Amino acid sequence: MTVHTKSAVGARVDEPEAYDFDRPTTLGRDHVRLLRGALESFARQWQTQLTTRLRAVCRITVGDIHLATYDEYVETLPATTVMVLCGVDPLQARAIMQFPVQSSLRWITRMVGSDTESTVPDRELTIIEQAIMRSIVADALDVLHYTMGDSFPSEFKVETVRFGARTAQAAATTDSMIVIEFRIAVGETSAAITFAVPAEALSDEIAPLPAEERAHVGDLMAEQLSEVPVRVALRFQPTPVSSQIVLGLAEGDVIRLGHSKNKPLSVVVEGQTLARAAVGASGAQLACVIVDTREGS
Repeated sequence: MTVHTKSAVGARVDEPEAYDFDRPTTLGRDHVRLLRGALESFARQWQTQLTTRLRAVCRITVGDIHLATYDEYVETLPATTVMVLCGVDPLQARAIMQFPVQSSLRWITRMVGSDTESTVPDRELTIIEQAIMRSIVADALDVLHYTMGDSFPSEFKVETVRFGARTAQAAATTDSMIVIEFRIAVGETSAAITFAVPAEALSDEIAPLPAEERAHVGDLMAEQLSEVPVRVALRFQPTPVSSQIVLGLAEGDVIRLGHSKNKPLSVVVEGQTLARAAVGASGAQLACVIVDTREGS
């Protein structure tokens, strides 16, 4: 017996979405593990370098590592911030190292000879101050390339400095970025910075498949899918009945099915009819004998 009902008005119907394996929505655990190990080594070396340049003890820790679209990343940034854009040949998207304005100005002040920790008004950096920030990022990229080796593209080049998160236009809004968060403590103050890298610049380098596996990705996927358990049901032809009959059902009532005893039943796999079968037995258990395998019949 099958009772047909209509969905509630305005009910949300989930539609399947195609998954693009070239643009994954999350980073794999192996990717994150490999990245974190390399970045922690980078943080130790970068903090030594900054300690020398700022003439104050620096401590750098690695925070969250995640995948986001460029638009999602920009939404997390303050309206005014220091964004150092880095070109990644031959990609159109740029990498970004982002710093709070206050922290940038304090660091620059230290690097030119002052030890003050006083708060300064938020403002755009001067040409000289921009050059200093570009040099900080260039040194950081050198350390990254040294610690990550071939996993970090050598084509990263510091290009320019922007101050508006929404006006930087470093990538298309839907481009995938690997966002890495750092916490930098200098003396008694600390700041959260981010490093956003185009996913296509790093993902293939972090954990590349061997060449022989890349050539058989489809076969590997089919092999994995063949082990996935699915629900199989043997189904009679649906028999429509009125709601009045359904509401009046009681124990012992009989509903006549419209399925002929000589007609095969449908073999349904996860809601899809894939074959026809006759009822049979296998030893002491019920079974079915496939008589037709016309897909979608």
